[in-house]
Amino acid sequence: MEGFKKYLRELTVSPDYQSRGTFNPFYVLDIPEDDIRPSVGDGTIKYKNVDSGSGELIKDYGGKYHFQVNVNDEDTNYYVITTKSKVKAHFGQRTRKDSTASSNVNEFLTVYFLLHTDYTDPKTFQSEIGGKTGKTGVLNGEGTDVTYEDLVALIDKDETADRDIEIGYQNSLAVKSDLSGTIDKVFWVPRGKPDGVGAKNPSDVIIKLSDGNYVGYSNKIASGTDATPKINTNMTAFYSKLADRKQLQNIEKMIDNAWNDAASTIDVTTPTAHKAITAFSISGEGFSESSSKRAFANLARAFQKDKLKFYADDFYYKFRNNLISAFSTYISDSRNMMYLLNTVGYYTYDDPDATPCPYKLLIGSEKGSTIKDVSSDEEQRQIFFTNKSTELTQVRTSYDKKSQTFNLAFGYRPLGKVISAPIVLRTRAAGGWSGKSLYITTSGFKVK
Repeated sequence: MEGFKKYLRELTVSPDYQSRGTFNPFYVLDIPEDDIRPSVGDGTIKYKNVDSGSGELIKDYGGKYHFQVNVNDEDTNYYVITTKSKVKAHFGQRTRKDSTASSNVNEFLTVYFLLHTDYTDPKTFQSEIGGKTGKTGVLNGEGTDVTYEDLVALIDKDETADRDIEIGYQNSLAVKSDLSGTIDKVFWVPRGKPDGVGAKNPSDVIIKLSDGNYVGYSNKIASGTDATPKINTNMTAFYSKLADRKQLQNIEKMIDNAWNDAASTIDVTTPTAHKAITAFSISGEGFSESSSKRAFANLARAFQKDKLKFYADDFYYKFRNNLISAFSTYISDSRNMMYLLNTVGYYTYDDPDATPCPYKLLIGSEKGSTIKDVSSDEEQRQIFFTNKSTELTQVRTSYDKKSQTFNLAFGYRPLGKVISAPIVLRTRAAGGWSGKSLYITTSGFKVK
């Protein structure tokens, strides 16, 4: 399951990797020291990621990643080439666990325990599965079997595994009580959905019943933090979906202006940073989250020489806050708000020809999980596919001009409802801000 393994592995390998504004191109490699020591002699060996190694190649382990050998904090004239699988961690930094590990475990076990009911406690469970191989009985969205080896890898990445195993078991009990038919197949769907089920269905797990019907559950660890619909995407990708070129151009101009306004605050009192930012044109960069990684890293190094933090207070936060201020004002216009809602609707609702798969929210707890119905799809469709801006009333936004979140609220006249949502604009790039198009997300639109 190559795709599954890629999904588990999250480690950025780059000469420009930085954490908290500090560059760290050094990595821990799983290669024998005996391969390296004869060439470099005594001293502490470190491996520095570079675009292309210089000097003598000591060993080619395959792959495309070049590492200059560093001894006693000095680069040597030797390098190695490796695959990513041999890169284990960032040197000197605590290994970061998969950010979704906790939810992965309790989601997967929600359906696993529907098939395997002989559960006692988390420690016994981990001991039992540690020696198993082969199929678990759970399928992924592509219909491929998830193996016990995959399950062990999921649990190994989870820092709160005991808790999440227990939540998964309690989830399974709640689901079992909720089901109205016998089970045919179970799916864990962090990527893709079963054939026929719409790709936009928000379920984390899906169950096919023996009568051919599907039912899904969206797993949450705490109640009150989830609503639908959602936004989870790149900002310019979001504004491209409905193909209104004017709307997209407005957003692109807004992004460049936010950058230029931030750049204007860097003055001649910090000469290296001022020279670098003045010579740099943001308009020449692509609208993506990652296309400017090298360009931004070079700017960050120039800022560093003047003791400025490009990735934080002295530039990124200024840019982000400028953009949020402009965007929150922009959608206060009901016409622009209507376009945003229509785009959310596009992302949220499946083609009517998709196989029906109604879903519920599953609120997980170690002491007992609960299930609640979500808002009416038909009611939400009406709101998010409105084609009259006059149906939207009192569009309001509030922003403190310093955080990555602003609050949105508006009325929907035909239903007499009030809709609200926190909107987040941020970078999500591992290893530093890498592109000018930020990620736009929300925990959900609440309809009251």
